[in-house]
Amino acid sequence: MTKTSTPKPTAPLISKRQLFKSWLIWENFPQTCYNYERMMGQAIAHVFVPVSKNFYPHDPAKKKAMMQREIEFFNVHVEFGSVIIGMIIAMEEQKAKGKEIPGEFITSLKTSMMGPLSGVGDTIYQGVLIPILLAICIDMTLKGTIWGSIVYFIAMLAFSFLFSYFNFMFGYKAGAEAVMDFLEKGILNTILKGAEVMGCMVMGGLISSYVKITVPLKIVTSTQTFHIQKQFLDVIMPNILPFGFTLLALFLLKRGWSSLKVIGMMIVVGVIGGLFGILGA
Repeated sequence: MTKTSTPKPTAPLISKRQLFKSWLIWENFPQTCYNYERMMGQAIAHVFVPVSKNFYPHDPAKKKAMMQREIEFFNVHVEFGSVIIGMIIAMEEQKAKGKEIPGEFITSLKTSMMGPLSGVGDTIYQGVLIPILLAICIDMTLKGTIWGSIVYFIAMLAFSFLFSYFNFMFGYKAGAEAVMDFLEKGILNTILKGAEVMGCMVMGGLISSYVKITVPLKIVTSTQTFHIQKQFLDVIMPNILPFGFTLLALFLLKRGWSSLKVIGMMIVVGVIGGLFGILGA
């Protein structure tokens, strides 16, 4: 009598190839059928296509319920939010193995993590990483080489794909417990606060480097010439005009001005100031 081998209950239901394919779908098609009703919900359903057939191969009703659960409203920063995708795949896998994991718990956990990871991702990407990389690459381009744009493209692509992949796999391997522990200890809040400070420093450096406004007016007397820019404004605070003009734009945006109105205001002020010799670059 021969013994038949039965799969271990802890054996994974999906292969590494299927898991990799799910991540690839998430990274490349996160806004598939993007809409205001579900945001990225349909993209999540797309992510589950390679793995869902292994979860409930003989139970179409449970498979349908899982896909309906995952297609609900979802919106997050793509690279930082990939940890959530890995995590919910792991949880759905455990649920398919028979563990008592309520579907509402998966949905609630997924929804509760959207905000923190979106905040961290947007702050680090848009407030720190992109401005720093742009500043470096724009300087390279201004020196007369095309390598600035090439370096930016390759660096952003490499960072996004690598970070998203390892984040996705961390979520799958660590599961919900490790991620929630990470949130409860306040580590994400610390990272967010540090990124905000660093982002402000970077934006301040970019303002002083790329926003150029001067006052070329001079007061000429019989004995001397007084330069308003050099002998007055620069003495009070170097780059005070670019700083003040940036704060004005921010103030107008917070007051409800659209970006087009602010840009139009900048054009009008620049043209009038240049024509009358009040402002210069």
